[in-house]
Amino acid sequence: MPQATTSVSRTTTDQNVIRNAFDRQGYRDALAGLLTRRRMPFSSVEWAEMKDLALACNPYEQDQLITNRRTAVRLIASNYQFYKGHVIKESLSTAISPIHISTDLWTSPFRSSLLAVCAQWVDHEHKLQRALLGLPECRYGHSGQQQAQLLLGTLEEYGIQSRVGWHTGDNATSNDTCLDHLESLLQSKHNVQFDAKTRRIRCIGHIINLSLQAFLLASSKEALRAAIDFVANATGEDLLAQFSSALTSRRESTRAQHEAASETSQSRRPFRQVRSVESRGSGDEDFSGLENIPTLRKLHQLCAWLRSSTVHTAAWDRQVGLRLGIDNQTRWSSWYAVIDRALKKMTEIKLFMHDNERSLDDIRLTTDDWVILQNTHAFLDPFASATLYAEGKRASISQSIFLMDSLLLHYEQQKPEHKDLRMIRSIEMGWFVLDKYYKMTDHVPVYAAAILLDPSSRGAYLKRNWPAEWYEPAIDAANTFWLNEFKYDTSSVESTTPEPMPPPPKQHGAVLDRIFKQLKGLGEVTSSIDDLRAFANDAAVQIDCSPLEWWCRPEQRQRYPRLSHMAISILSIPAESSEPERTFSGARRTCSWDRSRLTCFNIEKIECIGSWFREGYIKPSSLNGMGLPVEPQLEDDAEAIDDDVADLIEWV
Repeated sequence: MPQATTSVSRTTTDQNVIRNAFDRQGYRDALAGLLTRRRMPFSSVEWAEMKDLALACNPYEQDQLITNRRTAVRLIASNYQFYKGHVIKESLSTAISPIHISTDLWTSPFRSSLLAVCAQWVDHEHKLQRALLGLPECRYGHSGQQQAQLLLGTLEEYGIQSRVGWHTGDNATSNDTCLDHLESLLQSKHNVQFDAKTRRIRCIGHIINLSLQAFLLASSKEALRAAIDFVANATGEDLLAQFSSALTSRRESTRAQHEAASETSQSRRPFRQVRSVESRGSGDEDFSGLENIPTLRKLHQLCAWLRSSTVHTAAWDRQVGLRLGIDNQTRWSSWYAVIDRALKKMTEIKLFMHDNERSLDDIRLTTDDWVILQNTHAFLDPFASATLYAEGKRASISQSIFLMDSLLLHYEQQKPEHKDLRMIRSIEMGWFVLDKYYKMTDHVPVYAAAILLDPSSRGAYLKRNWPAEWYEPAIDAANTFWLNEFKYDTSSVESTTPEPMPPPPKQHGAVLDRIFKQLKGLGEVTSSIDDLRAFANDAAVQIDCSPLEWWCRPEQRQRYPRLSHMAISILSIPAESSEPERTFSGARRTCSWDRSRLTCFNIEKIECIGSWFREGYIKPSSLNGMGLPVEPQLEDDAEAIDDDVADLIEWV
């Protein structure tokens, strides 16, 4: 009998030891990651398999598990408010650069419009940061005025309305309207100066995409102008889709009309001279865009033939081993990807076509077709590389002019290399659109300033690649911006002063210490060095990092206290509005078909928490972080969850 009592006592003790080994905080952090980053539905916490999985790791933890979806929602909601109001807000408030904003509009599969508001800045440790600030619903209209109201509301929630830097967005005119209205709102409500025209950065990725859409689809400059006007009020993916649709419909309804090259050379820039792409009489009236070249039509029809039957697909997989995919009119890169895959398997595809000669009939690719595909691939390759380059996390506005200069030069160099009149006309169309947006950079001084502040380019780049009538006004505009905003800003000098060395064993008086520093030149910066023109006129140097990282180094901040402030402010501007697009890609996976009752209110929380996990603001306890420290709010205290909303989060 005593032995049985001892056995029971030991069993209870063992249970307590095992129970105490349960990492409750780690469990909640992992669960939140599954619900946000991995986008599992909140109802998954009620799945028997989820409970069994947790209990298999620790069978005595059942009362510690979250097994109610409403509790899971409140856990996310309470920690969303905590991180938003403390961690993110604190990082923004201590930023040493302006807060740059990227926005875009998206329509969810549930027919709700969401405005992604993303921010990028340099924190007090001189590290580049980015975060999703909000994903508010844009109801009853998509006008620029309404977007401005939502944007300002998000800025006010974080208390950064007086620190807004530059806005990066696509080429929709609604973004112009949004910034104009934001300028008025900031002035009237907060007495904050914001120049909408000079703070408007156009996404370099969208510019490249539109240029290549024109290269593939456009039939004439008239068609391009009509298409650009047609999509003036579209945004995001709608802009690209409508642009392609407008070009296609115009191509099908009218024949191309030849225009002399003098029309291109007669266009004017505010202070830049227009490059000239001379026409060589490419007046083929049947021209209807590069996409309709017979070789590319064959390739498209081959892709469609493969998708039309599982028998065709199986035979292709067995013999070729790499599926081509199919092109689409929204993304030019789909054409590049199809051609790239075809060229990689050219030998196998030739053999497949020989074996299936009767089935393929007139869509077989000839030797001449393969030559055209190789030439087209070689032409498109720099654009694919430029797109990837601009999407990198180290990319900044300093690369925008460089990329456009490079691609315009590529257009100009390629035209004499081609004899096909359709290819020549396509080059003219792509060049026309790219040059249109290149001219718009004249109105935004930070484009040229970013090149001048890049230690690997400086003024030498502009002098080498621009004529004097371009260069002088550009550097004058950048210098005016430097004089007005940064040269006489004493706060930047104080903030960049290096930390003093430990005091020597013998302490001297303050006056004597100041004399010592004067004799040694410590703490002094020659004003002639800390100057934009002086830096721009200095020799360019190779650097082993991004321009922004170079300026964030202590030695550069010490040598150029005011100029480094300007450089960090400008070089931290994103060149692309890629962060909103990444947000929408994630939100599309969140809004799966079986979550049709998910409210926009909760979509915003899911995407924000997921973004903050990804960017490192939320650090799990397993990585020695704080994790999700806030307990789920009681139902009576939860502002975000009432009976009506709770019903809405029931899944289909």
